[in-house]
Amino acid sequence: MSIIPQAFHFHLQKLSSTEKYLIAYSGGIDSHVLLHLCSQLKNSPSGFEQSFSAVYIDHGLSQHSKKWGKHCQHICFELDIPLTIIEVDARPKSGQSPEASARTARYQAFSQLLADNECLLTAQHLDDQAETLLLQLLRGSGTKGLSSMPRIKPFSRGYLCRPILDYKKQDILEYAKQHQLQWIEDESNQEQRFDRNYLRQTVVPLLEKRWPAVKENFAKSAEVLAESQLLLDHLADSDLQSLFFVNHDSIIEYDKILLEPIINLLNSKPHNSLEYRHEQARLNNLLRHWINRNNLPMPSKKILEEIVQAVILAGKDAMPLVSWRRDAIHCEIRRYRDKLYLLDVSTSYQNPVISMKAQKKKTSPDVDLILTLEQPIFLDKTNTCLKLSYAADKEASKGFDRQLLLSKTISVRFRQGGERYRQTSESHSHSLKHWFQEQAIPPWEREHIPLIFWGDELLQIGQHIVNFSLKNEHSEDQMRIIWQGNENK
Repeated sequence: MSIIPQAFHFHLQKLSSTEKYLIAYSGGIDSHVLLHLCSQLKNSPSGFEQSFSAVYIDHGLSQHSKKWGKHCQHICFELDIPLTIIEVDARPKSGQSPEASARTARYQAFSQLLADNECLLTAQHLDDQAETLLLQLLRGSGTKGLSSMPRIKPFSRGYLCRPILDYKKQDILEYAKQHQLQWIEDESNQEQRFDRNYLRQTVVPLLEKRWPAVKENFAKSAEVLAESQLLLDHLADSDLQSLFFVNHDSIIEYDKILLEPIINLLNSKPHNSLEYRHEQARLNNLLRHWINRNNLPMPSKKILEEIVQAVILAGKDAMPLVSWRRDAIHCEIRRYRDKLYLLDVSTSYQNPVISMKAQKKKTSPDVDLILTLEQPIFLDKTNTCLKLSYAADKEASKGFDRQLLLSKTISVRFRQGGERYRQTSESHSHSLKHWFQEQAIPPWEREHIPLIFWGDELLQIGQHIVNFSLKNEHSEDQMRIIWQGNENK
């Protein structure tokens, strides 16, 4: 199928109605053809009002990456399309493949650059779609993975669109030759140690000898599977609505779901019956959708079975966990009381460290740091911070009298054991341990919640005020201690 600019124009407008497009441009043939097609629209007599810009991501993995960046600058200058060059650290982390590391770094950069309602254009084509389906099959993926790449999907503050997904590599090559385009050949594309290259250069050509339409047929299968996944997602959405946990501030916490309705449903069906297997399949679909909704990698079928048997169906007082890992992302599902918790433990919940950002200073968790108006305290491992802020009128109930609050040192530390607090200066003291139990704070979170002291008195636990002796709602001069990043905890 020949690539015709007018047809591309129609297809692009059908996919996305945005005003701004950002082209992911690597200098290779695929993204160069995409860039050239967009430049044709920009300069067309009919007038294409939407604006185009391009971005080149320098992964730093090739000795030629800087030279490629200059090539991209030259091409974009000729086509009158503004180019941004971003350097990223794409070195793989422990347990991460080079391909996954480069992809993650690339899309993080895209995400930061994309403006509101802007559409990122990428140059994946029909051959890429066929290879993706094969890779997902070899990994034992389910319907979602086998759906491969959609033509358009929400991304960051806008959208990600693949407008040449229906064209074969041969179509792209013919267009590039017809328009005498000059592109970069990345030497890593020939390295068969990468799975995708091995499929592209060895497996797919062998399949094409026996089944010439294999790429088109794989793409059709991916599209049918994508439709099936839409129905499964709709069912899972419906099932999840009644299971999400709503906190004290009436905010839904999407990383927690209620257990009792799930257990009651499973226990209501005879084991080994068709009805039980049906509900189990529905539960698996719900769990996959919940995990995906939280942007975490999908567990294997074996891990999913373990989640059901070892966590969901565990004894009522048990606190089991099941963990899995994909590349550098570590996940856990835990059970505590009547809820199921989904956790990303890649960086969180590991040796909390307090630092003063201005001084780039790190200290051990048992050292107090002083909180002042001028200096917030950053908690590196939980990616949160504590700061003092003037309270607005509507926030008076969450604030303290400023003069009283600043009359003593405000310090921050983590739990060491034996901490107690008083709600007023005249009341009996209560143990921190009892407060955690009363608030149903899971044990694995307790060591990572900052404790704010006013002098020697425990004033606030995370975002929760426990000592009300500094409260004065009639005062017009009030301050809050805010735990940013965990306001709803």
